[in-house]
Amino acid sequence: MYLKLGKKIIEAEAKALLSLSKFLDSSFDIAIKKVSSCKGNIIFSGVGKSGFIARKISSTMTSIGNPSIFIHPTEASHGDLGLIKKKDLLIIISNSGNTRELIDITKFANARGNSIILITSNKKSILSEFASVILLIPKINEVGKDNIVPTNSTTMALALGDALAISLSEKKKFSKEQFSKFHPGGNIGLKLTPVEDIMHVRSKMPMVKETDIMTEVVIEITRKSFGCAGVINGSNKLTGIITDGDLRRNMSSSLLSKKAKDVMSKKPKTINKNSFVNEVILKLNEYKITSLFVVNNKKSFEPIGIVHLHDCLRLN
Repeated sequence: MYLKLGKKIIEAEAKALLSLSKFLDSSFDIAIKKVSSCKGNIIFSGVGKSGFIARKISSTMTSIGNPSIFIHPTEASHGDLGLIKKKDLLIIISNSGNTRELIDITKFANARGNSIILITSNKKSILSEFASVILLIPKINEVGKDNIVPTNSTTMALALGDALAISLSEKKKFSKEQFSKFHPGGNIGLKLTPVEDIMHVRSKMPMVKETDIMTEVVIEITRKSFGCAGVINGSNKLTGIITDGDLRRNMSSSLLSKKAKDVMSKKPKTINKNSFVNEVILKLNEYKITSLFVVNNKKSFEPIGIVHLHDCLRLN
């Protein structure tokens, strides 16, 4: 009974998001231009559920390099209006557009000449009179028979805020390298650990030459415990890899007398030294392998390290 209801509610909110996508107009582009040109802080404010949404979007903005703070409208009316500087931009969230607690902060910012972006479903509202840009969300009944509990409205506001944040990061070409600096902690921070921080280098790398006989190759694979060995040519370029699987596929009485180049798999999978752990995991899963050799760049096949699946798992 409740499983069916739960699915129905989720489907209703998904439908609301599709309506929002179709409803979005050129005001979104104007909002992005204003936010991207902001020289101060991006200040969010909202009351109740909209306040929680505003806090979340503010946090997302900060994590992608756009200084942002949340100011509670009640605290603003009791002295915190002084936190708003002339170069700041305000993003106000109010579904009705008539939230009384938000009037003081909105009027103050408007009088100071601050740009104000209003997220609302009511274009003809009190707060809209002070807004520089109005981002309208469609008027859709909330989920539930009484149309009271904020559900569709808050889901759309959150999605719209995320759209602003990610679009802004694209416009500013915010990179994973920059994100990792702002977000070193937690599971996200671990996934954005640079490959260089966990790779094995120099004598710890399982490496053999194309001309080495397989007896030496087997010893190297066993000694280094990666289940493989990289094969290099006379120019120290990675030309192949020999894995446990290659040994099994070439099993014969003459195997140990062969040369590495006769047994190796050509064009081994590699990863750039500037990559992150999450990219390593994606590649390992895609190719169903357990190790990747690390190279300086896409054009270079000179191995500088090796990273194993276990190195990634140990980070968790």
